Amino acid sequence: MKRALILSLALSAFSITARAQVSVIGSGVEEHAARPGETYSGTLRLRNDGRQAEEAKVYLTDYTFAADGTTRYAAAGSLPRSSARWIAFTPSQVRIPAGGEATVGYTVTVPADASLGGTYWSILMIEGIARGSAESTSGAANARVRVGIQPSTRYGVQIATTLEGTGAPKVSFTSARAYAAAQGKVLELDLANAGDVAYRPEIRVELFDAAGGKAGTFTSRRGLLYPGTSLRQTFELGAVPPGSYQALVVADAGGDQVFGAQYSLKL
Repeated sequence: MKRALILSLALSAFSITARAQVSVIGSGVEEHAARPGETYSGTLRLRNDGRQAEEAKVYLTDYTFAADGTTRYAAAGSLPRSSARWIAFTPSQVRIPAGGEATVGYTVTVPADASLGGTYWSILMIEGIARGSAESTSGAANARVRVGIQPSTRYGVQIATTLEGTGAPKVSFTSARAYAAAQGKVLELDLANAGDVAYRPEIRVELFDAAGGKAGTFTSRRGLLYPGTSLRQTFELGAVPPGSYQALVVADAGGDQVFGAQYSLKL
């Protein structure tokens, strides 16, 4: 039976200023069992390494990504497997003292719906608030609100729930491309999660020459791949001699779930 997971992975979504002092700290992953109707809680720890107090706002958004490099932060609750409606958090705006910490608590309540299955997820965003801005509560009454582009930093904490004993992972190999680069030959693979359960794919490439001899083994392990998302993995094959090759690709999705594909390459 598969374990249900509520995974919180702290990632820097983007940073457009060097003066940002607030960050999310912690292990990055929290695991819990989850069944329909169950409730779980967690805490995010925020750290301010600056010499002045900082403020941040907290909000939910949906999140998806693709092998071509596109990332989409959609409105909370808008994507088919969004868990935004399951998540409650407090506070929605937090003040972190200079050199200190603050916390944001969240609760995930899984609906008591037996038809649910697989993985559902959303992101809890932590976004810095500029001092003196209209959103700031620190000296806002005495500060002149600046008009224009305000630099900010935000961190995304992915909160994903996989319902226990439901769904299955499925790896779909969508494309393969071999090319020459400055560092040698390169194999580029695109794969998608065609199932309904998130997993962390471990990918292995076995390369064989035209005579059947083994020309190399290459491995990688990627982060959480959600249902309907895809990734691009690049393998540096090195200075293999020019010729025809066979690439046996194996993707381990965890447990007994292993998927494979074979490609003919001209290197």
